[in-house]
Amino acid sequence: MYNATTHYQTSFRVNDTDGDAMMRLKAAVYGWVVKKESDRVVKQDKGGFFFRCNWANLYETHSTICTDTFLSKDGNAWAMRYTEIDKECGRKRFWYSDIGLKKEGAAVIVSVRVAFAWNAEDLSHEHEDPNPSVPVVVRYFLQKNHVFSGRSEFRLLEKPIPFNEPGVGKALCNFIQSPERRYPLVVFNGDSAEQVSEAKKLARELTGKCMVAIIATNIELAEEIKLFLPADYRIPFGQFRVFFPFSGRRNSPVRHRWYDIHSEEYAEQRQGIVNGLLRNHSLLEAGAVETVEEVRRLVARDELMKVKVESPDQQKQLHEFLEEHARVAAERDQAKQDASFFASEYDRLDDEVNKLEWRCKDYESRLETSGDGAAVDVATLLPVLPTSLAQVAEVAVKFFPRLVITEAAVEAAREYDECKSIAEAWEMLRHLNEAMYRMKFDEGSKEIEKTFQDRTGYEVAMKEGPSTKNDKKLMDLRKLMHGGREYDISPHLKHGNKEPKLVRIYFAFDEKGKKIVVGHIGRHIPNATTKTM
Repeated sequence: MYNATTHYQTSFRVNDTDGDAMMRLKAAVYGWVVKKESDRVVKQDKGGFFFRCNWANLYETHSTICTDTFLSKDGNAWAMRYTEIDKECGRKRFWYSDIGLKKEGAAVIVSVRVAFAWNAEDLSHEHEDPNPSVPVVVRYFLQKNHVFSGRSEFRLLEKPIPFNEPGVGKALCNFIQSPERRYPLVVFNGDSAEQVSEAKKLARELTGKCMVAIIATNIELAEEIKLFLPADYRIPFGQFRVFFPFSGRRNSPVRHRWYDIHSEEYAEQRQGIVNGLLRNHSLLEAGAVETVEEVRRLVARDELMKVKVESPDQQKQLHEFLEEHARVAAERDQAKQDASFFASEYDRLDDEVNKLEWRCKDYESRLETSGDGAAVDVATLLPVLPTSLAQVAEVAVKFFPRLVITEAAVEAAREYDECKSIAEAWEMLRHLNEAMYRMKFDEGSKEIEKTFQDRTGYEVAMKEGPSTKNDKKLMDLRKLMHGGREYDISPHLKHGNKEPKLVRIYFAFDEKGKKIVVGHIGRHIPNATTKTM
């Protein structure tokens, strides 16, 4: 098994209030195995399976099952190693299932790891790894037990948890930020039919490893969450975010990645989410027994503890050995936690690289098909980053195909040379090109102002105030002639309130051409308030 790849891994606790949880869990494992194996030994020697067995080359399947038990006054432990030949590939691929149970206080700690390995002597062409999936035995565990991780109320379920009414927002925020939450938490901000459907699918596909939550579309609930959840951890409306366990040492907001099920990239991202969470991210409960070998080490250690030594020196050596053994075990557990963190970081960086590559290809494709269809070298379009508002406006003409950057907009940007919000202006145009376009022409959103701010963090006003609208001279400033048509560019994006860190982008929708016409990038166009001032 030296070349084995993890297919699924998890660890959690099961409430043992009646004292029968250990036997129920063993019975669930046994039922799972019996459905796979027809050998009479498996069906007749249930007692051997529950205590200690070593069955090799089982009838028909040629599988191997090995179990062992540790009994002690401080808590019992049991583990199984189940080796199968792949039903589709035959001896080209082998499956290994390690399940460990350990009684500790009023709970049983469960560990499950399923891995596969390709036959090292198979010299055929390169193999395609199977996509991770949840073992049926894990679903058995969740169906008849109170399963949790970290704290008893941090349940693991097969369906999403709804947060529907005001008053539950604080509990959700505490749940997200709790250092005792050991498993990843997937939170959907919005309960549209599409979001609920996707949340249910993910909850099913990530059973035993993650929990999924759905925040209802409710203004009061949203305000409550905004009050208790720091800005760095908020979820744009209509999107979902994967919150990894919070750690005091490593908890950069970028660890907790967000996704939009409506984005063109999501179909590619989705399998990566499932693969990363089931296969790479480790969920480890302290004190878990993971393998038959660990059970045997517990037996050996217990026997060593019972040894009566003949001299104080031998007693001291034995004590030092046991202390060193405990220290190494603690270091091993910490190494597993660190490995899990770095695996999730690798996934995050890989995800970012894939996003950037996708965007580059998307931009190249759009640029190649724009104009006369001639190929365009992207590097020539943006040789250096823009350092002025005028450069932002000029480069945006080439980079944002859904926007029409008018000469009036470029001229307004040139007149505002002292502007310091260069990066923000670029980001606002990007959101106008992507989020605003999608909301207007793809989704037909009726609450553009609120939805746009939730998704991007930038404020948008779709119309002017009554005093400005009643002033013809001020409204004339918002009329734009372009391409033989007149547009009302009252809608505008806002950043900052005081120059030079203020920037406004005024625009209009071209319903016929399916474009967003940008008429002004720069200072605030005078309104009733600025006129009074």
